[in-house]
Amino acid sequence: MAALPAIAIQLPDTDPPLNGQTASVKQLEQLLELSGVFKGHELTRKEGLLTCGISQIDALIGGIARGRISEITGPISSGKTTIAASFASATSRRGEVVGWVDFPGAFDPRSLETAGADLARILWLSFSKKPASMRSAIHTREHERQTELKAAELLLEAGGFGLVVIDFGAIRYPLSQSASLRLARAAERSGAAVLALATNRVCGTFAALTLSMSKLRASFSRLGKDAPALFDGMRIEAAVERNKLGVFGDRAQLFAAIDPLSIQDSSLIPLPLQGKGLGVRSLVAIR
Repeated sequence: MAALPAIAIQLPDTDPPLNGQTASVKQLEQLLELSGVFKGHELTRKEGLLTCGISQIDALIGGIARGRISEITGPISSGKTTIAASFASATSRRGEVVGWVDFPGAFDPRSLETAGADLARILWLSFSKKPASMRSAIHTREHERQTELKAAELLLEAGGFGLVVIDFGAIRYPLSQSASLRLARAAERSGAAVLALATNRVCGTFAALTLSMSKLRASFSRLGKDAPALFDGMRIEAAVERNKLGVFGDRAQLFAAIDPLSIQDSSLIPLPLQGKGLGVRSLVAIR
């Protein structure tokens, strides 16, 4: 039987209270329906760095810091979500709770399951998108962004999370300094590692680490001279663009393979790339 999906909650249309103005811990528990997380002291570890289990990435950055914001940036299909899913998987397997704030509605529990995550320890926040006319689209999008950011801050203020992933999707502009500052302070108070995913940098100087992902080229192969070309996978590159806690400028190349038969090394780590058919899975290796 397939594993149950990650816990999903639908936020109300009204803006939730922020910074303890009117909300109590009991109200937050009722809102998120995961009361065990809000003990604060039982599942969060505030020492050390979080690693993802991919040796090349862990060697490149050493891990992401607890109580700080880290960013993974890059275009679509550059490996951002794959790396984030590996961090979430490794964190949940260590017995900690992970929050995943899904702005674009692209979260796939099956992919996280493929990465080996304990879905019972994943809290997934999704948002309803109301259709808007062209005239009101800008105002509506700004209102949605404010609501989504408040949800992320509420999650951090509740406590008890080892990692909070915030997927900003294809956001075109960085957050305001005030919004980035609030998010950084919430991360520091909670002790949780915050991992922001976006096409470009969103938190500016408030991010302790920025890992930039890029697509290098696709790989194809043929089983015979006249056989059709088959897609093997994608070669991607990870570069440390910013690192307040260590060196920056280092790079590493990874190969995300679709066909498990194309790589025989059993020590490779499964990653959540999408595919169809029997035996489809994903691997990471340096070639």
